[in-house]
Amino acid sequence: MDWLQIAVLYGLTILVVRTLCSRSTPSTAARLHAIRPRRRRRPEPAARPIEQLVKDLRRLAPRFHHPVRGTSRTKIEATRYAYDHALGEAAKALGIEHLLGVLEPGPELDLERTRVETTLWLAGLRVDEPA
Repeated sequence: MDWLQIAVLYGLTILVVRTLCSRSTPSTAARLHAIRPRRRRRPEPAARPIEQLVKDLRRLAPRFHHPVRGTSRTKIEATRYAYDHALGEAAKALGIEHLLGVLEPGPELDLERTRVETTLWLAGLRVDEPA
């Protein structure tokens, strides 16, 4: 064997040994991850508290049912959307089925809104009472 063949054989041996050793030991990042204490995230609440929903409903109900004269159509529609969204959240929190986010604006939505308001009132959620 001449010196070139010995050098190539030696180089291949070192390469094989390094490859085998690097696979059996965890990397530095894996070792640091195992050592570092893990921070636990607090679970996000599934929905807003019912008190906050009632507060929003009591704020939005008069604006929706009795808008101030001269209020723009855009503002009335935005208030309707916000009121329907808050009603839907409250209904979901109490386990009441609703179609407020599904129906288009019109008489069917008005009837559904009235039904949900009545069902919430029967469930004990009083929107018309001051806070």
